[in-house]
Amino acid sequence: MTTITEDLVLLLLDPGSGRAVVDGTSLDRAIGGALLLDLALRERISADSDGAKARLRVLDPAPTGDALLDEAASRLSGNAVRAQKAVERLARRTRTPVLERLVQRGVVRCEQSRILGIFPSTTWPSTGSGAGKELRGQVAAVLRDGAPPDQHVALLISLVHAVKAEHKVVDGARRQLRARAAEVADGDWAGVAVRKAVQAVQASVMAAVTASTIAAGSSSGS
Repeated sequence: MTTITEDLVLLLLDPGSGRAVVDGTSLDRAIGGALLLDLALRERISADSDGAKARLRVLDPAPTGDALLDEAASRLSGNAVRAQKAVERLARRTRTPVLERLVQRGVVRCEQSRILGIFPSTTWPSTGSGAGKELRGQVAAVLRDGAPPDQHVALLISLVHAVKAEHKVVDGARRQLRARAAEVADGDWAGVAVRKAVQAVQASVMAAVTASTIAAGSSSGS
């Protein structure tokens, strides 16, 4: 099975334009959260509580066999760190390596161009492999049709919910999609240890995105 991190980024890319359906800050924070969830699923990190102020600790620094996850774990090595700080730490310089992983899988391609012939621009449109369409179909079945999610899809939905992107991933009424996503995010579909980490990460991604939005608003208004 693919990682939560890879599938989350695939969900948050518009297949036609190859651009993210959320702003860069939200995308990066979501990636940071996804990396933490991938580590939690492999029992490499633990959380001492379930909120954004929970402290996360690396339990096992041994290689996972996945270079992205090993790099993420190394960034968290040492003393326990607050969950929100961990999300922000892992959000840095991670987007491109994940996108390159999707290129290697053959599900997106890298297209480089120049806006107005001057400013460089990179997009990551779908190759038409069907992987993104299938993944969106799984998420739609849960959010729109009420199907029960497996753990992988539930984790993806918890992060999509954290960046308020349900209606950008699945067609449907925004309020209903968000309500269903909240229900899934709060569901009892993980073990106790993973559940604490999931709740801490979800709360932290929400807090990090909110904080950056407030900071951007203050800056533009000054």
